Amino acid sequence: GSLTDITQRKEAEARLIVSAAMLADEKERLRVTLQSIGDAVICTDAANRVTFMNPIAEKLTGVAAGDGLGKTLGHVYWAVDEETGQRIGVARPPAGSPGPADHNSRAVLIRRDDTRCSIRQVVSPIINERAEFCGLVIVFQDFTDARALQRQLAHAAAHDALTGLANRSSFIHAMEDLADQSGKTGATASAGDGEHQFMFIDLDHFKQVNDTGGHAAGDALLKQVANAIRGVLGPGDLVARLGGDEFAVILKSGSAAGARIAACSIIDAIRGLNFTWDGRAHSIGASIGLAPIRAGCGEVDEIIARADAACYAAKAAGRGCVSTAPDEDAEGEQAQAAKPLAAAS
Repeated sequence: GSLTDITQRKEAEARLIVSAAMLADEKERLRVTLQSIGDAVICTDAANRVTFMNPIAEKLTGVAAGDGLGKTLGHVYWAVDEETGQRIGVARPPAGSPGPADHNSRAVLIRRDDTRCSIRQVVSPIINERAEFCGLVIVFQDFTDARALQRQLAHAAAHDALTGLANRSSFIHAMEDLADQSGKTGATASAGDGEHQFMFIDLDHFKQVNDTGGHAAGDALLKQVANAIRGVLGPGDLVARLGGDEFAVILKSGSAAGARIAACSIIDAIRGLNFTWDGRAHSIGASIGLAPIRAGCGEVDEIIARADAACYAAKAAGRGCVSTAPDEDAEGEQAQAAKPLAAAS
């Protein structure tokens, strides 16, 4: 019986040795894998102390593994929200909860030297077979270039490539939002409150510049016009190039009287450009039509049509002046009057 016991004990010891060796091999394989992957990886224990950092994590955080191991996570890894600047919490899940992986694509890592790096992070809890929390695995990637490209693409999608102003699509979207807000507040707002002013700007004599100087001259002039318009407006106002030589402005929370003053200032600024191309001076101007954005003003297309018709009326009156669209109930009469003016312009 004793011989059998000894044999069984030795077999058990052998199995333990084999299991330990296999576990060591698996641990080493995991370590080499984490050291080799292109993502940064940091692991912590249940007390939030750093137990592992791979070389990419060292590079991105600016903290060497020798300095980081055993330290609390905040000593090594500090990330904030890109928009709010608030620290992004990296903590254990609530007791009894397995805690799914937490993904964040708006994180900014603050390095040891206080420089910043846009990152995309995934934080996953480590839960053992007894449902006990054992630590965290934080996997993060340098997302700086990708996020910069996203911002560039978003800017390009919303802005005119030539002038840098808002393009037609983004301007119409902003106008729709304002019209919707005005409609919602119109019932409770006092006179003038919640009202914005829309301005349709069409350049006078621009075709002559294009015909004599070519498209390069026209493009140079459009850039100067854009800067001139921006120089008149306040920081809260929105200006766009709708296409060709047509521009548009939204004066937020502005009165009709204030809009006329701003429109006259824009006309003066454009008239004063003194544009010269290939030694030849060009005199240009602008005609402007105004229409309010307020409750009951109709759809955005209707507002633009009223301001467009008013702009044609300004051209018919001799160009270089401002015309205000009539009240909505006179829209039909105005539209009829605008038809021959469109051909004349």
